[in-house]
Amino acid sequence: MAGASSVPAAEGEQGTASSGPAADGIPEPGRPPDPEVDAPTLLVENPPSVGEPAPVGGRRRILAGRLARGLGELLITAGMVVALFLAYQLWVTDLFAARTQNRLHHQLDQAWQRPPAPRAPVGQRARPAPPPPVDLGDGLAILRVPRFGRDYSPVVVEGVAAADLRRGPGHIPGTAMPGQLGNFVVSGHRTTYGKPFSRLDELKVGDPLVVEVRDRYYTYRVTGSEVVTPNRVDVTYPVPKRPGVVPTKDLITLTTCHPKFSASHRLIVYGELVDTAAKSAGVPPAPRGE
Repeated sequence: MAGASSVPAAEGEQGTASSGPAADGIPEPGRPPDPEVDAPTLLVENPPSVGEPAPVGGRRRILAGRLARGLGELLITAGMVVALFLAYQLWVTDLFAARTQNRLHHQLDQAWQRPPAPRAPVGQRARPAPPPPVDLGDGLAILRVPRFGRDYSPVVVEGVAAADLRRGPGHIPGTAMPGQLGNFVVSGHRTTYGKPFSRLDELKVGDPLVVEVRDRYYTYRVTGSEVVTPNRVDVTYPVPKRPGVVPTKDLITLTTCHPKFSASHRLIVYGELVDTAAKSAGVPPAPRGE
């Protein structure tokens, strides 16, 4: 009997020990598992205190990392903007200028097909009558430079404002017109909007510069060149660099920025009229590169 009484005692001890959650989340035999009671307990070593600030060194590292990422993203964005701007300036503007030049050539062809006003015969000393006024931005002549190739023939427009020079090389209003006494001054871009004067530095003394108008070709010869500061407007005078002097020759002056991709100086090329030919006689030898 004594041995039998030990079993209930053992059962009583077992019941007392299992009155709470089973060890390791294992339910006691004979009882259905309770998810809330029998869930295993996770032990975390040194849990962080609620509201305890991070170490100072850690905060600095986090802040430095965020600043580095922000600066990197800013530099990447800036680089993309600069690349897109350069692509627009160096290539897209050339496409716009080419389309504009095509329209200007077509407009000049149509205008020149109309009967011209009476002019003095070629070879006579009498000066030709001045051409009719040209609106700003409209074409007035075609410039041919054999050294630049047979395909080089930009339309020269009236005006040198930014909008005018986007269309082509521009004639400075107030200076002489082609074939007239004085200084025919033309400015053009060197790196953008078709860059009509990108190779101006390649011209040499004696090179022909042919200006085509409605009924004539005016052939000038390069007499020299120089680099000046932007404030040297005296190169555009009727007699370059000689204010107040009355001109006795038909001159041409081409201007552009110098060096390339900079506007710190101006490259100036001078020329003098040496021949005038009627269009009825055909294209003169110089434009054909002969």
